[in-house]
Amino acid sequence: MKARNKSKFLACVAPLIGGFCVFASAQTQPASIAQFKLLNGYLIVIPVTVNGAGPYEFLLDTGTNTTLVSAEFARQLRLRPIDRVELVTVAGSQIVPRARLENVTVGGKTAKNLESLVSDLRELRAVKPEICGVLGQNFLSQFNYLINYRERRIEFEDGAELENSLSGERLPLECHEGRAIVLARSARKEGWRLALDSGISNLLLFAADWRDLKLDWAQGEPQPLTARTDLGSQVVWQKRLRSFSLGGANFYDLPAAVMESKVAGEGRAEDGLLPTSLFQQVYFNHRKNFVILNR
Repeated sequence: MKARNKSKFLACVAPLIGGFCVFASAQTQPASIAQFKLLNGYLIVIPVTVNGAGPYEFLLDTGTNTTLVSAEFARQLRLRPIDRVELVTVAGSQIVPRARLENVTVGGKTAKNLESLVSDLRELRAVKPEICGVLGQNFLSQFNYLINYRERRIEFEDGAELENSLSGERLPLECHEGRAIVLARSARKEGWRLALDSGISNLLLFAADWRDLKLDWAQGEPQPLTARTDLGSQVVWQKRLRSFSLGGANFYDLPAAVMESKVAGEGRAEDGLLPTSLFQQVYFNHRKNFVILNR
């Protein structure tokens, strides 16, 4: 069994963005709200109650399909592994213990009997040692919610209070192995399948060779960067896209990293990872499978 995670792309380069996306919001009363901290301009750190204790600091990661806890935190909770599974990232894989958390609560929303893998989380805890784990899609996909970067909060809904108050293009949302995937386009390419990912800073594309992508690249040679995970690191090549569109938003001169590896794209339903931090607000509706993006 494979529990697929992906790299934390720690190098942060701010893109230049143009265009406009309509996202009008009336006064709403979401069912519950959880404030978060923003690290390095894109990492969402949120208070989480686990098994009735806490709150503890977790990274909220829409691009990770399962929840993870650090080995130290697992010992603190006295978790008993039920088995071991393969944790896969774009930079490597490792067999890790799998356990169950009795209950996990964020902003008044609770999931019970939640799968959690135990990992060192070395790279993440180097950024903030207090982080105890990663809250992934096996929790998040149970709810409809809005990531509000403007107000630095997560807003959950019970019924359709957020859905009815928001306007903007509704992009179909696909779920594949726990990843939330939308379609995007560029000036020279239609139908890019991108996983919405709150745990990365730059657009990341998978290809055997960046020249194979045939995108609207700006002139200049690609520059090497390093994508790191707890399971290893890999060189990626950063270039700039002249134009890129998604959900009515137009991006110009957008930094994009390309992971040149047959392994990186092998068996993946998505063509790349799209940072949610490119937008000011992102609304996920998992009941009706759509997303609304606001710049």
